[in-house]
Amino acid sequence: MRAAVLERFNEPLAIRDFPKPALGPRQILVRMLAAGVCGSDIHMWHGKDPRTPLPMILGHEGVGEVVEVNPADGLKSITGREIKPGDRIIWERGVTCGQCYYCAVKHEPNLCPNRWAYGIHRSSANPPYLVGCYADHVVLMPNTVVFNLDDYEGPSYPVLASASCSGATAANAIELADIKPGDAVLIQGSGPLGLFATAFAREIGASEVVTVGGSAESLDLARRLGATLTISYRNTSTDDRLEAVRAAVPNGIDAVIETSGNPGSVNEGIALLRFGGAYMSVGFAIPGSTVSLDAYTEVVRKHLRLQGVWVSHARHLHHALSLAVRKADAFEGLVARTFDLDHATDALRAMESREVIKSAIVF
Repeated sequence: MRAAVLERFNEPLAIRDFPKPALGPRQILVRMLAAGVCGSDIHMWHGKDPRTPLPMILGHEGVGEVVEVNPADGLKSITGREIKPGDRIIWERGVTCGQCYYCAVKHEPNLCPNRWAYGIHRSSANPPYLVGCYADHVVLMPNTVVFNLDDYEGPSYPVLASASCSGATAANAIELADIKPGDAVLIQGSGPLGLFATAFAREIGASEVVTVGGSAESLDLARRLGATLTISYRNTSTDDRLEAVRAAVPNGIDAVIETSGNPGSVNEGIALLRFGGAYMSVGFAIPGSTVSLDAYTEVVRKHLRLQGVWVSHARHLHHALSLAVRKADAFEGLVARTFDLDHATDALRAMESREVIKSAIVF
C-alpha cells in the first residue's frame, strides 16, 4: 500500500510503501477515493502546526470504499446500516473518547481533550501506519463515526471530502452565530470555509450575505452559493469595504464569520457589526496571531459576542454533507484541480499559491 509521507518540513512528500495492516478489533480498512487538500495541511507541511509528528501521512478530509471489516464487530453507520465491504463512506475526521466531561456532560465532543484527527496527530511510524488520507488506503480506528454515502448522493467525491472539514467547521460557526431569517451576515474570506459559510447563511434565510474575498473565481462561486454582495480585498481599501457594506446594510451586520486568518479582518468586521452582533472567528489555524481591541468601545459598549470556533463534530458533518447535496451543482466549482497520489506535493503547492480555491487527490 502506498502513501505520500511528510518526512521533513518544507520538502516534497515522499512516496512510501507500507504493508497491508492486520486489522485489530473495530478497525476498518478503506480504499481511498478522494482526499481533500486543506489549508491546515499547508501549515503542517511547513512545520507551523505544533500537532505534527514526523513522519506522518497528511490528509484529514477523506472519502473511500470499505475493503475489509470484521462482521463480528457489528459496526454500523450513523443511520444504523451495517458497514460492509463495498460501501462508499465518509467519516468524522476527529475521534473522541465519548466519556470525558466535554463528551458526556457538555455534549461538545469537538472540545474533548482526548480528541485526535486523521492526518494530524498520529505518526506513520507506528502501527497501523495508514492514519492519514494522502494514501491509497486508510485504517479507520475504533470510535470513528461513519456516514454511508448512499445517504448523500449527488456531489463528487472531492466535494464530499471537502465537506468533512471546511463544510463541517463552517456549519459549527453558523450554528454558534445563531443567525435568524432576515439577518445580515458578513463572511470574511472566500476559500472553502468561507464558501460553505456563505451557502449556509443564505440557506438559513439571511437576507443579506456579504462575502469579502480574493480571486474573481472564488467570488463568482460565492454568488452562485447565495452571496448578495461580493467584494474583493485585492482592489479595495478598508475604507472602500466599510463604505460598500454600510451602503448595502445600513442597520449594521448581525453576524460576521471570519474565515480568512487575517488579523486585520477582525477590527474591520467588528466595525461593521451592529450593537449586539456576533463575531465568529474560525480562520486562525496556527499560534502567533494577535489582534488589538478597544475592550470598552468595540466589545463592552457594543454588547458584542466574540466567539472562537474550534473544529466540529459529527452533527456538523451531517449538516455539511446535506448542504453539499442540496447545492451540488454550485459546489462542483469548488475543487478546480485534482492530482494523483504521486503528485500530492503539487496539490499542496496549488493550494499554497492560491492557484485554485481547492485541490484534491483522487485515486
